[in-house]
Amino acid sequence: MSNLYHNDIYNFEKPVNSYWESTIDTKNKYKTLDKDMNANVVVIGGGYTGLSCALSLAKKYNEDVILLEAGHIGWGSSGRNAGFCCIPPAKMSVKKMFNKYGKDETKKFFQNTIEGSNFTKNTIKEYNIDCDLTGDSNYEVAPHPNYFDGIKKEAETYKKEFGIETKVFSKEEFNEIGHGGNEQYGAMSYKPGFAINPLKFLLGIANAAKNAGVKIFQKSKVMKIEKSKGKFIIISNGSIIKANKVVMATNGFYKDDIFPKLNNMILPVISNIIITRPLTTEEIKSHNFITNNPVLNIRNLLFYYRLLKDNRFLFGARGDLVGSEKSSLEKSKNMELQMKKVFPDWNNVNIDFHWRGLIAITTKFSPSIGKIEDDEIYYSFGYQANGVNTAPWSGNELAKLIVSNSKNLNISKLYKGLPSKFPFPKLRLFYLKLALAYYKYMDKN
Repeated sequence: MSNLYHNDIYNFEKPVNSYWESTIDTKNKYKTLDKDMNANVVVIGGGYTGLSCALSLAKKYNEDVILLEAGHIGWGSSGRNAGFCCIPPAKMSVKKMFNKYGKDETKKFFQNTIEGSNFTKNTIKEYNIDCDLTGDSNYEVAPHPNYFDGIKKEAETYKKEFGIETKVFSKEEFNEIGHGGNEQYGAMSYKPGFAINPLKFLLGIANAAKNAGVKIFQKSKVMKIEKSKGKFIIISNGSIIKANKVVMATNGFYKDDIFPKLNNMILPVISNIIITRPLTTEEIKSHNFITNNPVLNIRNLLFYYRLLKDNRFLFGARGDLVGSEKSSLEKSKNMELQMKKVFPDWNNVNIDFHWRGLIAITTKFSPSIGKIEDDEIYYSFGYQANGVNTAPWSGNELAKLIVSNSKNLNISKLYKGLPSKFPFPKLRLFYLKLALAYYKYMDKN
């Protein structure tokens, strides 16, 4: 099965040159699979979803679980994202949700989404994970005066329909508590919201799962899954694991290769991050950047950014359409120009780190949590770039589904069931190219 992107982005052997990797030692914490084994449940994917699911299965339900990760633990998107805990995990408006699913299901969806934020924060507390937690809300910033009315309406909808605590700030008010710059024309805040070092959080869950009895193997890419006498035969590193149930928890890095019924359902989209050297007090004051809350600039092609605890500045945006190391470097240079256009007083600030990862977009524009009909294959994916909020909670919900007999979860319909497959799946990048071109045009007008 050929990759959608350049092979560079799927190089599981190569560590990610992220800022997060520089803050912690991830080497040799876990073994690679080197012998035949048996388990009741095998989880494929060592990110938030897989580890949270495995942890819940082992700790709450005393299940026998093996987890396999193709790279080192922390290699995937869960260990390299921006660490924003945001809502909602959907790429559609509230109005569209109301029309498609009805008010009750949409309200339940937002209720579940808030549960997701709280689940992530409670996991940090429960396992005493030191992951540089910052902020108490999220900000959405208008990049142009035309966006401010939309922000005010969204704040009102969140408050009125879903009971979410929101506040609206004029340009002048936000300059006092947030930041200035060239793309700040007012903002809104909502709670709960915060930011973390995503890799430290991930390694904390992995440690908790290991302590609960989960057998974790890194650098153990699944090459093939077969079925024999009612059992799954999972082949990795030349070894065989026999299992009764399998969990697909690979999200954006799923490569349409091992579960035919799940193929062609994910459009992996590259997201890039750059991080500056530590800013001086004068540099921070020049744009009055005084908040540690995560910030979303709500242009169609989103910018997301935040000030880290050591005064480095993180800036993220949608990535390129190639996926090679060369295209990643070119994109990071382009992002540096974009960042300095928004914050011109930082023109002389160097970039110390740049990297990228994959987010998972689907045709239903909301997450998918469930079980393949007539088979013991479970899945959770499609967080639409909101994995910190959604994936740990989803993994926990998936564990409930695996051990229950009802095969149904008491969650909003927006989370349930599979998305439809992309038509002409080889054209997925072409569809994305068209969408990005359209959004770019909209941002200029």
